[in-house]
Amino acid sequence: MNTKINNNSSEFDIYKFVSVIVMLIFVSMIVIFIIYSSNSSSETPTNNIETDNTVTTAPKPVETTTVSTPAETTKENPYVSTVQVVDAPATKMALLYPDVVLKETTDAGQEYIDNIIFLGDSTTNGLRSYRMLKDGRETTQVWTPVNGTLTLSQASIATILYPETSEEITIAEAVERKQPSILLITLGVNGVSFMDETYFKSEYKKMLETIQSKSPNTYIILQSVFPVARSYSNQNQINNEKISAANEWIASIANDMKLPYLDTYSVLVGEDGFLPEELQNGDGIHLNETGFNIELNYIRTHALITR
Repeated sequence: MNTKINNNSSEFDIYKFVSVIVMLIFVSMIVIFIIYSSNSSSETPTNNIETDNTVTTAPKPVETTTVSTPAETTKENPYVSTVQVVDAPATKMALLYPDVVLKETTDAGQEYIDNIIFLGDSTTNGLRSYRMLKDGRETTQVWTPVNGTLTLSQASIATILYPETSEEITIAEAVERKQPSILLITLGVNGVSFMDETYFKSEYKKMLETIQSKSPNTYIILQSVFPVARSYSNQNQINNEKISAANEWIASIANDMKLPYLDTYSVLVGEDGFLPEELQNGDGIHLNETGFNIELNYIRTHALITR
């Protein structure tokens, strides 16, 4: 009798255990089905078309007055900017060499100046002394010898202080290393006292050809030699008659080599044919801060533009 009861109890327990297992499986299947249905409806796009709600806008074109780097432009298109040539009376040099003398433009801005390397003698060194350029006396834009003086006849062998490393290296080495976007050259005042036209032009061209070979994508601007003031004491050696002749030689070189010429002399010389006394620093040959402001403004308003 007891054996029969125990057997019935065991069968009941097994039946109960199996029922529970079946119930759990059924419930699990329902839960899985609900989750799967929910995910499928949220992931399935309407009409089976893939959509992308991200809105992409093209960058707006930016107008700029900065000088393009050689990688961005060509020799025929040296300066991408908003500046335009303005109607202004032509200078004597512009009438002689209309194809190379830079014409008056709207203001190219400070960014244009910031892209120029200034190579020259003591008349250029003052840009550093008077803190006329970016970073003041620590500017890297002025290339002159340590003593500030550079004679044209020595330009091919003379060294300049390379400001980025404080090394003394040749002009050729400097341009090869820096690859300037624009190189503005002001040289010749120290040569007018003893160099004739042939000698002057030969040395100037030799320097330019070296620069072009070392940095072919650099845009070179030849700037006129500045006038001296009436008070300058060494007029028997350096005077405005000789300087004017040298400036014509430089403009002629620019014309031969298809390089732009900057006639800054025309804006610095007074009606009496001399540098006004209020623009010189006391020795009659070097500009003061006011004079350099006139030079830099002239550069900004006679800029390289898109041809």
